Amino acid sequence: MNLIDNNIEQIGAVLGVVIILSLGRGVILPAVRQSKFLLWVAFLITAICGLVLGWALAGFTAWLIGITSIGGFSIVGLVAVWAGWHAVSMAVDLIRDLADGQPDDDARSAALWIPTLLPAGGQAVWEIASNPRGLGTGITAAIMAGMTIGYTVVISKKAVKGRNGKTAWLWFAAAVCLLGGLAAAPLVLYVDGWIAGIPWGKAVWLWRVLAGAVGVALLLAALKDIAADKKPDGHVRRFLQFGLPLVLAFGAITVGLLAGGVDSGGDILNGVA
Repeated sequence: MNLIDNNIEQIGAVLGVVIILSLGRGVILPAVRQSKFLLWVAFLITAICGLVLGWALAGFTAWLIGITSIGGFSIVGLVAVWAGWHAVSMAVDLIRDLADGQPDDDARSAALWIPTLLPAGGQAVWEIASNPRGLGTGITAAIMAGMTIGYTVVISKKAVKGRNGKTAWLWFAAAVCLLGGLAAAPLVLYVDGWIAGIPWGKAVWLWRVLAGAVGVALLLAALKDIAADKKPDGHVRRFLQFGLPLVLAFGAITVGLLAGGVDSGGDILNGVA
C-alpha cells in the first residue's frame, strides 16, 4: 500500500495518458489524413504524453533496478539501457519524417517513445554507474558498454546516409557518439578499480598509461579532422565513442590522485571523489 501511496502521482499520470491516447487521440487518428491541423494535433498530444510517461517511469525504473539487482547485476537495468538507445535510434526516423512538414506514423511513434524510454535508459546508466556492488556491476557495465558501442555505430551509420543536409546529419551522428562515450565511461572506471585491486605490482600504471595514450591519440586525430573541413567525420566519431570515455575516466583519476582522495576509478564510482 505504501508503494501506491508514494507513487500516486505517477500512477495517475500513466492512467491519464492511457485515457488520452485511447479515447482522445484514437478518435482523431482516422481523420488525420484529411486534415493537416489534426495531424499536428495528434503529433503534439503524443509528444506531451511521451514526456509525461518519461517523468512517471524514470523513478519507477530506479526503484525496479534497486530491488532486482543481484550483486550489482541488473537485467532490468540492461533492458532499460537498450530501450533508451532504441529511443535514440528512433530520432533518425523522426527527423526524416518531419522533413516534409507532416508528422506521419513514424514521427508520432518516435514522439511517444523517445521521451518515454530515454529517461529510463539514462536513469539505468546512472544507477549502474553510481552504485557499484561487486562483480555483477562489472558484468552489467561491460554489457552496457557493448550495447552502447553497437547502437552508436548503427545509429551514426544510419544518420550519415542522409542525402539532404549532409553536414547536419554528421553533427547528429557526432552527438549520438558523444552520448555513447559518456555512457561507456563508467565501464572504464570500473575496470580501473578492478585492476587496481589485483596484486599485479605496477601493472595498473601500465594500463593507465596505454589506455590514456589511446584516448589522447584519438583526440589528436579528431582535432585534425575538425581543423581540415570543420565537419565531424570519422575520426571525430571514433574519439567520441572510444577516446572520450578514456580521457574522461583517466582525467578524473589523475585529478583524484593529485588531490589525494582517490586511488582508482572504483573510488570515483563509489563517490569518494
